[in-house]
Amino acid sequence: MAKKKPAVEVVDTEQYIVDKIVGNEIKDRAIHYKVKWEGYSAEYDSSEPEWRITAEQKLIDFALTVIVPETYVDTIPTILSQLKSYEYDEEIIQTAIDPLSILALTTVQCGSVKFIDNDSIGSKLFFLEYLRDIKQEYLLHSAALPSDEVIDQNMKRYSAELRYRLYAFPEHPLIRILIPEDIEKLFYSPPLLSQLLFEPVTVEIYNRKENHLFAPQSTDIGFNKTRPFLHESYLNVKKCYDPRWFEHFFLDRRLLYNGMPRDVRSRDRRFGCSLLLEQELGRGWVLRAALDVEEEIPLIMMAGVIRPCQEAHKSLCRFGERVAFSSFIEIPGTDSCLDRREFHDFTKYIPHSCNPTCSVRLVKSGNDYPDLVVYSKVKLNEANNHMISLDYYKGFRKEVNRYFHKNKHPEGKVFHLFEKKMDFVQCQCLMGGKCRNVLYVDRSLKAENPNEKKKHKLEDMDPQFQFRGMAVVDDTNRIWEIKDAQFVE
Repeated sequence: MAKKKPAVEVVDTEQYIVDKIVGNEIKDRAIHYKVKWEGYSAEYDSSEPEWRITAEQKLIDFALTVIVPETYVDTIPTILSQLKSYEYDEEIIQTAIDPLSILALTTVQCGSVKFIDNDSIGSKLFFLEYLRDIKQEYLLHSAALPSDEVIDQNMKRYSAELRYRLYAFPEHPLIRILIPEDIEKLFYSPPLLSQLLFEPVTVEIYNRKENHLFAPQSTDIGFNKTRPFLHESYLNVKKCYDPRWFEHFFLDRRLLYNGMPRDVRSRDRRFGCSLLLEQELGRGWVLRAALDVEEEIPLIMMAGVIRPCQEAHKSLCRFGERVAFSSFIEIPGTDSCLDRREFHDFTKYIPHSCNPTCSVRLVKSGNDYPDLVVYSKVKLNEANNHMISLDYYKGFRKEVNRYFHKNKHPEGKVFHLFEKKMDFVQCQCLMGGKCRNVLYVDRSLKAENPNEKKKHKLEDMDPQFQFRGMAVVDDTNRIWEIKDAQFVE
């Protein structure tokens, strides 16, 4: 009997290139954009729902035509304080909620994925509420461009204070912040130093907010009206209490260090590769290797607040996939996950890829929770632009395959979901035939009801689906050690 030909995936129908977006409107709780198509006259302009448009930079260009870059930052606190009252205010949604959210939405997971929500108004309001609650409104400031003089002056202070923080964590890799020479359209303020963590902490430690692990925020304004600096009370302390000198006073350090118990060896330098945090238009900050790296080299440890896995699912039901999938990482072998919402480390600036350059291993930590260490699967060099990428969505792969096995999709997976008006996560990793295109399909019991509000979908999730954090570890049954910046079993 002749063998059957392998199934061929039809990605989508013919695609058209967006020339520019010239307006927005609201239809059935979805933002629609008036699109001018490249190579076509004005008579072919059309109104397209947001979830059909993947031209993120065109969306940014449109947002910049709606807001006033010189003054809009001053209006953000008022807008965020009244979000609930704006749900049905079409004028405010079109002129404030939509353009503001575009600035931040394009940076989630470094712009490597697109969250398709038919109730785009509801999802935008959820996301802005989330940014307000975790005190990350600075992500909305990117359209305010500081002068070169301000950038240079602020970067000197920021870099010095970052180095000061890193002295207290000798095992952490060196991080260099790279600002483009020419600022084009947007400027992304560096991560707030007061919200950076350099090793995992428990909820109990989080509640104490020890100064060694949690640095207080300065009220000084920097860059584009953000507060990225550290408070002087943290920087001006007695020498014996200065984290930079803990290594010289071992006994004192043991008394002063109030973090999780850690193996002494694990507090030596385990990571020998320098890393680079670089901003890219439409993607925000992206983490890369600063120099060439060989295969299977440990790069950096993931950090966050260790919470029960139920917290990840609660966040999904409260704020949606965009927040939950970009914030929570499962810790295998435990009932816990890393919560990287308010406090996070530099690994939050690693994009998704269906063919990633890196993965994550479990590493001995000296306490009940193994460290999650990002390492190079392949050589990082000029050929791949020293890119550090992870497959965040491999834990959903079986579920997605099961869905499309049951649901025929002759015109392609993406087009099938568009036609059914279902929420999903679309990949934008640009890996050609290796890209899975659809990374997650809505698990709500109301997923196939296109008229349902996002809020009601999230409140009625399939009880058989429990989100525990993104499953990024490649081998959950093996725990490694690191010696001299190399893995040993």
